[in-house]
Amino acid sequence: MRRLLAAALAVACVGAVPAGAAHDPSRLQVTAKEYYFSLSRRSIARGPAIVELVNYGEDPHDLRFRRVGGTYLYRTPIVQPGQYYDLTVKLAPGTYRLWCGIANHRQLGMTATIVVRS
Repeated sequence: MRRLLAAALAVACVGAVPAGAAHDPSRLQVTAKEYYFSLSRRSIARGPAIVELVNYGEDPHDLRFRRVGGTYLYRTPIVQPGQYYDLTVKLAPGTYRLWCGIANHRQLGMTATIVVRS
């Protein structure tokens, strides 16, 4: 009887979210074309996030970003035309600068800014 009760309790707890548990990740899509980025939103919540780089351009592109005043550099691999890459990160509140690190793409305007809210 105790085993049956323990098994029933275990099944009931599957999928239960404890108080204070992490929320679903925020999502941000960054579209790359020659020579600009377009963002799906201008701000996201702090914490876990999925940043998706989609390359709709004709050239390969990547995505690099860093929090203003921060030292850690987030980056994707090079994404070929027609491809995408999902980068899973955990972001602290602040303003982040985004850019393409390929050749002179940054100087040609492939930059953007995102705000991570507290």
